[in-house]
Amino acid sequence: MRALAAVLLFGLTAVGCQGAGNAASRPDIIIASDLPTSANADVLPLEEAIGFAIRQQPTIEGYRLAYWSLDNSLGAEQSQLRGRENVKRMIADPRVLGMVGPHTTSVGRVEIPEANSAHLAMVSPTTTNTCLTVPDPICKQMPASFRPSGSNNYFRITPRDPLQGRAMANYAATKLGLRRAAAFNEFGPEGDLYINEFAKEFAIHGGGVVYQQTFDDTPSNFSAFLIQARARGADAIYAVASRDQYACKAAAQMAGIMPDAILLGTDGISLDDRCIGDLGATPPGVWATSPYVDPTTSADLGVKKQVADYRKAYPKASDIGPYTFAAYDCARILIDAIGRAIKANGGKLPSRSQVLAAVAQTKGFVGVTGTYSFDANGDALSPMMSVYRVHDGHWEFVQVSKLGAS
Repeated sequence: MRALAAVLLFGLTAVGCQGAGNAASRPDIIIASDLPTSANADVLPLEEAIGFAIRQQPTIEGYRLAYWSLDNSLGAEQSQLRGRENVKRMIADPRVLGMVGPHTTSVGRVEIPEANSAHLAMVSPTTTNTCLTVPDPICKQMPASFRPSGSNNYFRITPRDPLQGRAMANYAATKLGLRRAAAFNEFGPEGDLYINEFAKEFAIHGGGVVYQQTFDDTPSNFSAFLIQARARGADAIYAVASRDQYACKAAAQMAGIMPDAILLGTDGISLDDRCIGDLGATPPGVWATSPYVDPTTSADLGVKKQVADYRKAYPKASDIGPYTFAAYDCARILIDAIGRAIKANGGKLPSRSQVLAAVAQTKGFVGVTGTYSFDANGDALSPMMSVYRVHDGHWEFVQVSKLGAS
């Protein structure tokens, strides 16, 4: 049934792009996606956003464009097997010149090599794992293992996870005036990268990490750690942990041990309302980062117009979720690259390799979530990071920070 749904969505999107009664059912160019839409209702807005971008521009340099949505769900979970098979289906249709995705790192590990061998460009709105682009000793698989062709075909507009540490340190030092932080890590080896980025950026602004601890289990009592942090004069705790790892309970415990200190967190807690319930009656100040950029907070008139157009098409509150507009920007980046590839090919339909080269050469693409160029690894040169705080019992947007990718 889901395979049939994918075909129907493809057909409906094509007709929606071109209008009924013409040749749109046989598009010249297809942009595809692979999302766990059956397993996760929150993913549907990403599918809608990609389709919206294509309806806004139903032709590229005179060639008819359509959207083909595929689902990698198997039961109630996303499936590497389904993801790989979906990419093979894309590759088998020569009209597919680009893909929005992968959606997650786990599925990306099997999809990227398949697409790479076929030189199919992938632009992801959601994947953040370091090892997909940057080699590091923590990686069980190095980025080169995902690229059997020897060249890169995978790009992303979201920042690598450890860059959350850089963004948080910059905000903590320059906006909150903090100078001495203690950090604890429950994210494993990659969590150390968060703290390393935090420490480097904090030092640039005169700050220092005065105490650090890694927890291999999931403690519910952080008193011993907090006592050590207080003894070293820490004015903040950087918690590289999720709500399910009791990061927010650590904040509640700070009230009795470090009443004047601030909790700094990651996307393991940001925008999670369950965290607010864990903070206790007298919580400290809580700030946290998120790689998600919400353009509805933007004051830019051009962005406001695009968001208003989208809301007119999709007026329900549930139509906009995390990464909705990131998916929209990824589709537009592919449309832009395909257009440039057609022009470079003398007006003829380009090959996948030519489209891939055009994506790699993207410079200063202005989207609603940021302005994007890519480095040789496929990372955005200036990825965007949001900062939120807990205020009056809810998460409140504070600012968007532009980061360097290195």
